[in-house]
Amino acid sequence: MNTQLLYILGGGLVNENNKWRTTTFDEGDNFGAIGDRLRIDATYVLYKKNPNLMLMTSCGKGQYDSIEDVPTVAEVMKQELIELGINKKEILKEENSGNTWQGLQELRKIIKKKNLDKVCIISNRGHLPRIQAMIEVDDELNEMLKKEMLELVSAEEVLIEDDPKKWKDYIEKAYESEAMKKRIALETQGVKQIKEGTYKL
Repeated sequence: MNTQLLYILGGGLVNENNKWRTTTFDEGDNFGAIGDRLRIDATYVLYKKNPNLMLMTSCGKGQYDSIEDVPTVAEVMKQELIELGINKKEILKEENSGNTWQGLQELRKIIKKKNLDKVCIISNRGHLPRIQAMIEVDDELNEMLKKEMLELVSAEEVLIEDDPKKWKDYIEKAYESEAMKKRIALETQGVKQIKEGTYKL
C-alpha cells in the first residue's frame, strides 16, 4: 500500500476505572454499537507492514464536550497506539473536528497543507458507506476519491485478512447482534439523507 497518510477517524469512548478508551462491539456511543477499538488494532497491523506510514488520529471531544476533564478522542486513540508499541513521535493528531463530516473537512485542509498524494481513511465497515456519501457531496474530496488519492479502509477487513482465526468469527458474530443491526440501520438512513440533501452536515 503506497500510502503517505493513514487517517484514523475518531468515534466512541468509554471511561473504565478512570481511564478513557475506545469502544468494543459490546459498547457504543449515543448512536449505538460501534467497535472503534478495531480501528486501533487495524492501524497497528498496517503500521507493522509499513513502518513508513504517517499516522494521524482524529477528533476533538465531539459528543463528550460537556464532560469535564475528558481527553480528545484523538489523544485517547494515540495513547492506545503507543500502548501497542508505536513510537509517539510517529503519531500526529487532528483535534479540531467533532464528527465525521468535520473530520473529513479537516483532512481536506491537511492534504493541501502537506501536499499529500495518497491518504487512507480507516474506520469500521458499517461506517464506510456514510463516509463515502459525505466525500461525494464535497467536490474537492470527491475529485480526490475519483483520482484514487483517497482510499477507504475497513478495519474489520484488515484484521480478518491479517488473522482470520482471531477475528473472523468475532466480527461476524458482532455484526449479527441487534445493537449492530440498529447501528447499521442508522448509518443506512444517514447515507439516504446525505444523498437527498436532508442530512445535517
